[in-house]
Amino acid sequence: DIEKYRYNGADVSGLRAMFTNLEFTSLIKKFGLDKVESAPTVETESEPIDTSAVEGSQVSLDIGECSCANVCDCALAVYLYEDKLYTYNKQGESKVYEGDEIASVLKNNKIICHDVKSLLKDYDFECIFDVMLAGYVLSPSDNSYELDRLAISYVNTVFDDYNGAKIIFSLYEEMLKRLTEDKTLNILNEIEIPLAYVLSSMEKEGFRVDTSGINEYSEYLTSVAEACKERIYMLAGEVFNINSPKQLGVVLFEKLGLPHGKKTKTGYSTNAEILEDLADKHEIVGEILDYRKVAKLNSTYCEGLLKVADENGRVHTTFNQTVTVTGRLSSTEPNLQNIPIRTELGRNLRKYFITKNDDYVLIDADYSQIELKVLAHMSKDANMINAFRSGMDIHAITASQVFKVNLGDVTDELRKRAKAVNFGIVYGIGDFSLGKDLHVSKKEAKEYINSYFATYPDIHAFIKALIEYARENGYAKTMFGRIRYIPELSASNKITQAFGERAAMNSPIQGTAADIIKIAMINVHKSLKKAKIDAKLILQVHDELIIEAHKDCVEKAKEILKKEMENAVSLLVPLSADVGVGSNWFLAK
Repeated sequence: DIEKYRYNGADVSGLRAMFTNLEFTSLIKKFGLDKVESAPTVETESEPIDTSAVEGSQVSLDIGECSCANVCDCALAVYLYEDKLYTYNKQGESKVYEGDEIASVLKNNKIICHDVKSLLKDYDFECIFDVMLAGYVLSPSDNSYELDRLAISYVNTVFDDYNGAKIIFSLYEEMLKRLTEDKTLNILNEIEIPLAYVLSSMEKEGFRVDTSGINEYSEYLTSVAEACKERIYMLAGEVFNINSPKQLGVVLFEKLGLPHGKKTKTGYSTNAEILEDLADKHEIVGEILDYRKVAKLNSTYCEGLLKVADENGRVHTTFNQTVTVTGRLSSTEPNLQNIPIRTELGRNLRKYFITKNDDYVLIDADYSQIELKVLAHMSKDANMINAFRSGMDIHAITASQVFKVNLGDVTDELRKRAKAVNFGIVYGIGDFSLGKDLHVSKKEAKEYINSYFATYPDIHAFIKALIEYARENGYAKTMFGRIRYIPELSASNKITQAFGERAAMNSPIQGTAADIIKIAMINVHKSLKKAKIDAKLILQVHDELIIEAHKDCVEKAKEILKKEMENAVSLLVPLSADVGVGSNWFLAK
């Protein structure tokens, strides 16, 4: 029947629904679909299973309540665009403000916005909801939390700058409902939004660097790199471009005959993993690895820091709250969380992070083995809890029990292996990877893991429960209820499934540790302000916090830092923070 094939125009409702689902924002606008009602979507809910080993480890945070009877009634959604503030409230009132009015409106209302930290650069106000942070809490593995993506994903609307405040209010209503259903509103209210205020303060403050010292260190690193190059040329028997993977591959795999993978159109792979596996095959490999480390340290950090330092020599990193799937913070432009510490050359770079002047010092504190302590608490393993409560070296105790030797007979090598197993378990390491890390056979690594689980049986049961919980529910959960969805667990590919299992094991532990350090940051920031002393948080590096304090208040600042870190949360094992003081980061650490 030819009529069945007659074209009657696009199914605009279905087309928009498909484009919305695929997040094809530009195509929605291109085809004029932004004013078309979408086809309704059907949502299904799955019943959660009762996994006591996981649920029993959850704790709750107190949720602060708005002073008004209904938050929606008193809230004002705002969107700043082209130096104008667009607003929208529950009563459907839209207004536009500019100039000095903007600060006044923000100051005198309870604000709903997108990216509170960005607004705090120029204005002081009370944020009760941030749709960007809410999006992150609801779905931490999304690759963007920009307004156009959020509008499509949550309220099925194409974003318009001039209608931004209204869309933000719609997002607020929908996200508030979902956060309440997920029982994750506490994560937003008690951790992420308060933390944005702390991070804004830290970004404004910055961290001073010794620019002249870094210049000198850069010259030194250049000479070290040149010396490495000369040794590489000597060992290769020729001069070539070390930075060219193609030329390097020819030297290593054709001229020197080192084992290699399959050659492709672009040549041989010479990435770090390949070279590290070849380190014991030829002296040149170690020299190449050293050269790369020195060159990266010089270009990325020395030259990079000098480029971004302001007129006072301070660098202002940007802390990202919505990048990692586990809840950890990241740092960019420059990345101050990734300065190498495993090599002497990398550690020495910290000497050039200094105080604003000689009247100030840096106070550095970092948690001792926080992820292992979280694991002990959440698993309730009696052996690990007792080990931590004894105050003794957890890695030495683990080595003694796993390798069946007296505590006094634990060697540095045995402790090193026990440490690798301890932290490997947290990250869901397998026998192959552990064997590679420790340079032992897969069979021997498997024996280490089995012996570890025999020593800490409740940890073994807990980890299995974490995987089962995530498999049944589709997500993993931290101690505070932060959710990470893990679709990889239902994949048909076994390698993808294995990744999902590791994520199910690691996310609750690493995510809980990340939440604890965030809570500590919020409490340290509040306590320093309350004490009215000349001391401010200026940097966080995962489990480490740094304060810049005037010499007159060092002891008080140290006391606050240690107290708030060690009392951020109550665990079955004591949290401990090691505190140091110095005129630069190297000495304070």
